[in-house]
Amino acid sequence: MGNRHWTIATGLGLMLAIAPSLLPPPAPAVQFPDGTVAFTSPPRLAEFRASRDLTGARNVTYYFTITLPEEAEEALATLDITLIEGSPQGLRYRLEETAAFQGTYGDRGEAIPVATATYDRDEQRFTLTLAEPAAPGQDITVALRPVQNPLWEGVYLFELEASPAGDLVRSQRVGTARMHIYSRDRPFRLF
Repeated sequence: MGNRHWTIATGLGLMLAIAPSLLPPPAPAVQFPDGTVAFTSPPRLAEFRASRDLTGARNVTYYFTITLPEEAEEALATLDITLIEGSPQGLRYRLEETAAFQGTYGDRGEAIPVATATYDRDEQRFTLTLAEPAAPGQDITVALRPVQNPLWEGVYLFELEASPAGDLVRSQRVGTARMHIYSRDRPFRLF
């Protein structure tokens, strides 16, 4: 009985050594029958940070850091950030001040040129398109500048979706960023 397992294992080992040469090369990414392309392994939200957390604060930046894994096999071209909970009237942004860079908030790398930054106030969706899609295997941070923080304290949720480069692509969910906004008259916090 022990020999039979050894023979099967040896046979599988031989088969695995031969099989890769018989297989076609792997596809560059997920491609659906209609030609739509998607990330093989989608990007994920690694970190979110607001530079100020008080109601109505101005001169604020929201930092969304996305990890694009090597396994994504597609470059990141577009990021959608939608406010899904919080302010019923939405937020306003200084679109001309939108920036993107390699790395994280604490470890900022090279700037990534932005092609377009738009905001659909009805949908409460901010859309960023990079001038050159970001290659897999890196962290990318988007710095989004609101005109001011919301006027009401509470929890605000942003849902993020990313799309690869191409004409026919499928957006994939990246994660949900949670932002706490505190009243200006809150008691002092020790942490």
